[in-house]
Amino acid sequence: MKLNRNRFFILCKRSLLQPVNLAMLITLLLLALIYNGIPTSERSVYIPVAILCEDDDPLIIETAEEMITRNSIFHFYAVSSREEMYNDISGGKANSGLYLPAGLGKEVTNIASDVKIIMYISPASLLPSLCRDEIFNVLFRKIALRMAKEKVAATEPYSDMDPAALDQLLEETYQYYTEGSEIFRVEDTSGGVYNAITREEKTELPVRKLAGLFIFAAGMMGIATYLKDKEERLYDRLRRSERPLMRLFHIASAILPITLISWPVILVTEGGNPAMLLLRIFLYALACIAYATLFGFLLRRSAVYQKVLPVILTLAILLGGVIFDVSKFEQSMRILSMLFPPYYF
Repeated sequence: MKLNRNRFFILCKRSLLQPVNLAMLITLLLLALIYNGIPTSERSVYIPVAILCEDDDPLIIETAEEMITRNSIFHFYAVSSREEMYNDISGGKANSGLYLPAGLGKEVTNIASDVKIIMYISPASLLPSLCRDEIFNVLFRKIALRMAKEKVAATEPYSDMDPAALDQLLEETYQYYTEGSEIFRVEDTSGGVYNAITREEKTELPVRKLAGLFIFAAGMMGIATYLKDKEERLYDRLRRSERPLMRLFHIASAILPITLISWPVILVTEGGNPAMLLLRIFLYALACIAYATLFGFLLRRSAVYQKVLPVILTLAILLGGVIFDVSKFEQSMRILSMLFPPYYF
């Protein structure tokens, strides 16, 4: 047991001294340092909502115009037809849509009316209930005065009052209760109006993708070192039962340093549950060891393996999702991508 520990320790030191492995370790550490040096930026989150107004009532037109100019987490913009609205929602340009049909202004206070505001959504729509609250907030402020005039004008003692004087009285009373600071006052302590949702963001770095590629590449190069040592007759004195263990030691010693560095680097750049991340990296490292061991059995000659290795690594970069995910384009490409461990990491 002590002899095997010494062998593994020596192979680990040898792996750390190899220029390629050392370069991969330094690259991951530099990415972590660069990520920490990137300043966090605050970005506003706006949800695009298409709005179509087909009514000619001034109140409904004003409502649509105010929605478009409104400072909110929703970005309302006008469309000219329902077909354009459907296309924008299905194409992802709009998150949802609001349709204000003709005749809405005349029937807006009639609960039994069939003329309704229609909201179009998709499975990807965000905060549709909040979007409805937005338009009802604007519309109610505009129709409340009209409703008050209709109700008050029909009651005593206002039924005999001059219509112009009654309108002026109601408008002043309505403004007093809805906008007057005597009833409800809002004080802004931030120095300005800002009611959009914001989130902190950093420039994304492909740390996880590179870590997955480096762990895979280290394991594959570990087999290359083993085959070369074997052909140089370094292991001729070993028993046959010990040779598979030496093959495993070569792969594991090459993978271990990259694996140990990848865990804190990914944790720093992505966050998450440390234990779950460690488990995932460990399982991925085991998969890479099994993959490299299989190739070691299939390609027993160092010269042949050295020619195949660049092809395998290139395919892993192209098909394993390191640069971009080719599996999104075609089913056959996805099947090919699944042949390389980086795809799963």
